Amino acid sequence: MIKFSNFRLLKKNKCEFCGKGFRTLEQLMQHFQITHDNKTYECKQCDMKFEGMEVMRDHIKKNHSYKK
Repeated sequence: MIKFSNFRLLKKNKCEFCGKGFRTLEQLMQHFQITHDNKTYECKQCDMKFEGMEVMRDHIKKNHSYKK
């Protein structure tokens, strides 16, 4: 039987800049873009700027995608 008090989520993906661990590579990439990468992403349809690519993608899906 597994004791959940001893169970820890594996955080194999570590940020090389701050040492913070993440369960998935995607989470690590999002952390890096938002925290350590000063690059901004610009929506080509309305020129809004975003700190992370995922945030920009969500914006495009919500505001600019074709709706039937």
